Amino acid sequence: MKTQRAADIAVGFLVALLGIFVLVSSTWISVAGVHRLSPRTFPYTVGILLVLCGAGLAMKSWSIRGKDFAIVWPDGEGIRLILVSLVGVAGYIALMNPLGLPLATFLYVAFGVWYLKRSKWVTALVIGL
Repeated sequence: MKTQRAADIAVGFLVALLGIFVLVSSTWISVAGVHRLSPRTFPYTVGILLVLCGAGLAMKSWSIRGKDFAIVWPDGEGIRLILVSLVGVAGYIALMNPLGLPLATFLYVAFGVWYLKRSKWVTALVIGL
């Protein structure tokens, strides 16, 4: 049976792994010239936070003993909602280079509001602006 505790341990482990990947990747950023802050600073900080938060979530979930809640998996409508959201993100990433960040972001936000909130398209366009 899939439980919340097992899911939290798995997600914590994956987030910590992502943090390790970010830390390793940030060491490959080349530093040219003298800067107040190195270009590595932000990714390095994010990597450390990901490792700490992921490990903290996994350890906290590991240590909790007691009643565990079963995870209710999404039905067909929920799976469709997740897939359309993932396709929207993929479209956003694909359109970012040809259309530029402002226009691609506008289209992504407008589509997301229209689809996820089931709002009128005019409302979605206004929110996207």
